Amino acid sequence: MSLSLKQLAIALQSEFRGDADMLINGVASPSGARAGDLCFIQRKRHLANIVGSDCSAVIVPHELAAEVTGKGLLLSENPEYSFVQAIAALGLDVVTSLPGIHPSAQIAPSARLAGGVSIGANVVIEEDVEIGADSVIGPGCIIERATSVGSHCRLHSRVTLAHSIRIGNRCILHSGVVVGADGFGLALHAGQWHRIPQLGSVAIADDVEIGANTTIDRGALDDTVIEQGCKLDNQIQVGHNVRIGAHTAIAACVGIAGSAIIGRSCKISGAAVVLGHLSVADHVTITAMSLVTKDIRKAGVYSSGTPLLANSLWHRANARYKALDRLALTVAKLDKSSK
Repeated sequence: MSLSLKQLAIALQSEFRGDADMLINGVASPSGARAGDLCFIQRKRHLANIVGSDCSAVIVPHELAAEVTGKGLLLSENPEYSFVQAIAALGLDVVTSLPGIHPSAQIAPSARLAGGVSIGANVVIEEDVEIGADSVIGPGCIIERATSVGSHCRLHSRVTLAHSIRIGNRCILHSGVVVGADGFGLALHAGQWHRIPQLGSVAIADDVEIGANTTIDRGALDDTVIEQGCKLDNQIQVGHNVRIGAHTAIAACVGIAGSAIIGRSCKISGAAVVLGHLSVADHVTITAMSLVTKDIRKAGVYSSGTPLLANSLWHRANARYKALDRLALTVAKLDKSSK
């Protein structure tokens, strides 16, 4: 779909500057843009990228509008979000899947499928499954008994939903996601590990997106809960009985151990780890590769770990780190003797 600059401004509820009839056909990065493409910039340091770009129009903050010449402008308080709106207005994010059931799909007679549902090749849907209107189930997905999927959801290929899982409306699960596998519950007796039955479930609220190959374990007794609007990246491990608060975003390779509680509107950066049975307050940011070993009770930004160093410097620092305990004892003795 093509829209004029004026039409796009109306769709974005934005002020525009430039040729109202200029046609916008697509979106692109500044380096890859061609005539008819729309770009965006957030900060002044990106102005040089736009100056050398072949894009026709750009979404800019109000304070940078005077510094961009020769291009159509859309003014925005939040250019990144307006760019997302522009993609939708241009119809560039639409993935069409016609309603219907592929002949190779295996669907139990007791399954209930609402209108407009699309079922791909080699899908398996077991007894008492319920799928809401206009949801898309991609090729190779497995939905076990008594699981429910809301309306307008999209399960990409090879998603596995174990039994008795609840998925809300407008959720997106990318390829390889597994929801509801047994949590890591073991009891040690007489030198041997014994499996603890995992009798809980998983409840995922509306508007949640889960990245490829992420796993969310079912609860041991109570449910594992992912609240509304959470966004989970690829290859995340969510342990049993974890609760993740609404609108929290979690980057790739994060591990959250069992029974941890993550607050609302948190940001957890890549490869961070939250130990089990801990609580993290609302509006907390945890930086990359941090290890959370105790409760975080106040909003803020938290970090741990040693930043990257040149190898030779790291070896010296590591040697000194090992000597810290001896140094601390020496300082304590000196402090005591001086009193």
